[in-house]
Amino acid sequence: MLTKFKDVTANIEHRGAKGREREALIARDYLRHYFPATVNLVHGAEILDSEGSRSAECDIVIEDISTPPLYSTETFRIIPAEWAYGVIEVKSNLNSAELKDAQKKVARAKALKKLTYVPQTGDIVWNWHAYGNTYTHFPMFGMVLAYTSKNLKELCTELWELQRDVPIEHWVDVVAVLDRGLLLYANEDGRLNRPVPGCSLQIISSDVTLVPLTLVIQNAFAEVKMTQSRLAPYIGPESWGNVEGQVGP
Repeated sequence: MLTKFKDVTANIEHRGAKGREREALIARDYLRHYFPATVNLVHGAEILDSEGSRSAECDIVIEDISTPPLYSTETFRIIPAEWAYGVIEVKSNLNSAELKDAQKKVARAKALKKLTYVPQTGDIVWNWHAYGNTYTHFPMFGMVLAYTSKNLKELCTELWELQRDVPIEHWVDVVAVLDRGLLLYANEDGRLNRPVPGCSLQIISSDVTLVPLTLVIQNAFAEVKMTQSRLAPYIGPESWGNVEGQVGP
């Protein structure tokens, strides 16, 4: 993948085009092989919640395969928050400025409200435990993926400081740098797919970053499941038009 990335960098001059091809490379050549078949990877999308708040444009959104298209073209989509399982910010060279940008985008996406789920009933009720809380839906996952970066020890310290006053459920869940290694959370029970209160942020040096990253992805998404949700709150009564007649009681 690093070889293909270097080819993209050498042969495409326009920065925006480079970014789009870089994201497509990640989605096409790696990620799609390791996420469950129930999700779709979309590059170039915004996430919208039912109150009208939205994310920044995300490099890659992990969406449920049944996602209804609020807006969709060949190059851009708007995705309802309830159908978004996660976001991935892709960077060529993860320096301090790029880390800050990625952290802010992940936090903004994870702060969106998921309000249109239908209450679960019956004998089986799905729950997910993450960030020290219990959720009745799959909580959004946030990843930063880079081809190369500055020193991982410096990135680790900087990310910890950036998130110090951020709610833990809005933290970046994993940072992976293909030619250096990963930043992962841990506590006394071992390494974690997501942070929890009292955890630390570890530096994992690796020449084969894709191997541990694959394990993180598969563990984090092993129980991904779409909880029934309603699209009507996104449309609003004014979008139905005007009632001009009626027959019946």
